[in-house]
Amino acid sequence: MEVTFTNPVYLWTLLLIPFMILTHIFTLKQVRAAALKFSNFEAIERVSKGNFLGDTYHGFFTNKNLFLLFLRLTVYILLIFSVTGTTIWYIGKASDFDFVIAIDTSTSMLASDFNSTRLEAAKEAASTFVDSVVGQFDIGIVSFASAVFVDREISSNKEELKKTIELMDIKEGGGTNIGDTLITAANLLVTKVPTTKASDKKLEVIILLTDGQSNVGTPVDIATDYVKARDITVHSIGIGTEAGGKFLGLDIITKLDEDGLKKIASAANGKYFRATDKDSLKKVFKEIASYTEKKLALDISWILLIIGLSLLGLEWVLIHTIYRTIP
Repeated sequence: MEVTFTNPVYLWTLLLIPFMILTHIFTLKQVRAAALKFSNFEAIERVSKGNFLGDTYHGFFTNKNLFLLFLRLTVYILLIFSVTGTTIWYIGKASDFDFVIAIDTSTSMLASDFNSTRLEAAKEAASTFVDSVVGQFDIGIVSFASAVFVDREISSNKEELKKTIELMDIKEGGGTNIGDTLITAANLLVTKVPTTKASDKKLEVIILLTDGQSNVGTPVDIATDYVKARDITVHSIGIGTEAGGKFLGLDIITKLDEDGLKKIASAANGKYFRATDKDSLKKVFKEIASYTEKKLALDISWILLIIGLSLLGLEWVLIHTIYRTIP
């Protein structure tokens, strides 16, 4: 569970609480001093329905001055947290999903350490994922190397999605552009036609598969912040064996940035997976397809406001009844 604030700047006003307590104590002393000037205590007590100087403390709720101070501070705190836009995040069940599958199509994906090639293994696993996902879903397909390509807009047509995946091929150009890939994938999700209710918002997930490290385009940290700000989950998959594999007849070993992929997944409430063969890659995609939980938000600002106003009303009733004092 996590608590966030839409307008956290208002939390600074909580620093006024010690000043409010001191003011209350000072004012109480002044009232007591003024009250002692009166001589007809019996008449005053009858009018005020009790001891207007305050009873000797026998318990928290029997001391009106202490209780009213507590009540007022509680109201103040509740109203401040209401104004700040307090939101509680928790994990709940989800049945509707939007996915974007982002597959690395740089030349290193031709490495032959996956029976055929890494790309062919990735395409086969992605097709399995499309068949495995349950519930109401929409999926987009993105491929990337040094540039990013939208191969398929968000769609729920499984046959078209699998055909798009089947036609994916190596893109020309050196480099791996993970930063722009995350931003492009996020834009595919957020530009969908929104649902009518905020509570109907689907779980939005990016599945990022790569065998390299980002070395061109937008810095990954900036892209991760962009995705996180839009409440999009990212599951990252590092593909490749420990020994690596040859491609294009060259003895070149690509370096997988596992730390970077773990950081992306962690920041975007996802998981990092390492796939070292075709079977483990399929297993990863099936595991992601089986997820049924998502991070949900509960805005409690209005609840805090209602409680605060109710306590304010309670204070008004108390000071005009059992806590009534003379003017």
